[in-house]
Amino acid sequence: MVEEPSSFLAYRFRRILVPIVPQPHAEQAINIAMEFATSYGSKLTFLYVAQSDKDPGIEKVKRILNDKLKGIEYELKIRIAKPGETAASEIVRELSGTHYDLVIMSTRGYYGVAALVYESTSIAVALAANTSVLILR
Repeated sequence: MVEEPSSFLAYRFRRILVPIVPQPHAEQAINIAMEFATSYGSKLTFLYVAQSDKDPGIEKVKRILNDKLKGIEYELKIRIAKPGETAASEIVRELSGTHYDLVIMSTRGYYGVAALVYESTSIAVALAANTSVLILR
């Protein structure tokens, strides 16, 4: 028998999507997602948007998650970006096809006009997402 959530946060954020890249700033999102999973029983899905099926980032992401998430159940989804598509559009497509209660993602720290000029993935996702988005700096 599955135990019902006992707190508002546990009930509110049961399924979490964590878009991930194999870069140091992404570790913060992994740590926060781990906290949700261990404290509230949230189900974690990590998403990596690759440029091709031979993208070396795929193995890096798998290694990072295996090292960090020992003992925590999670799912890793790999999406191959189609020509002309961005990581943000693939993340939004994932959100449209599957129900998530929260997206947790890191940003490189751009904001304001710089975020628009440098095509910030986190800003694009936050504007187009059909659910809550937690952006970490």
